[in-house]
Amino acid sequence: MRQALLQLEQQQRAFETLRAEMQDSAVRDPVTGVYRAATFADQLRREVDLSSRESREFSLVAVALDSLSENVTQHGALGRDRILDSLGTLIRSNTRAMDSSCRLGEDRFAVLLSGVGLATAHSRMEGLRRQCATQIVVLDGQDLGFSVSMGVASFPHTAGSRDDLMLACEAALTEARRRGGNYVALAGIRFEQSEAERKTG
Repeated sequence: MRQALLQLEQQQRAFETLRAEMQDSAVRDPVTGVYRAATFADQLRREVDLSSRESREFSLVAVALDSLSENVTQHGALGRDRILDSLGTLIRSNTRAMDSSCRLGEDRFAVLLSGVGLATAHSRMEGLRRQCATQIVVLDGQDLGFSVSMGVASFPHTAGSRDDLMLACEAALTEARRRGGNYVALAGIRFEQSEAERKTG
């Protein structure tokens, strides 16, 4: 009887593990391990609501892989996946449990830094950029190598709504790419006019 109970318990644990893995695969990208876009959208919405209620700042970062080297492209999908896996690992290791990151597209990512202002977000993402640029990714005896461009914006200092925040990130990312890539660009701070300034303006 005891042996049967132990076997039943093992089966239940195996089932729970399988169920957890299936749930995790439904919300996480299998290549990079970061969240899928739909899950991230919900997290961003909640962060905007929370920050609005508590009058606190958070930052959003748009991340894009720069053009891949010939060493990567000659390996095709395997080389690209190896780079994406490495980038996903670095993103996860540079974010806290309260933060969130997701894969938006083939080479596009977003990182939500909860309770973090623009200057701190820039410092943290600059560290991530340097790690990416120096990361050794080996495939078939070749170092593939990669770099990323990033655009950093904060709520509510650079944008007062979720949509404006995403636009600010995109604009900063475009600037980072305009500078040749392997760069972290900041969105501009928005300034609220006072009543007197609006009347004289």
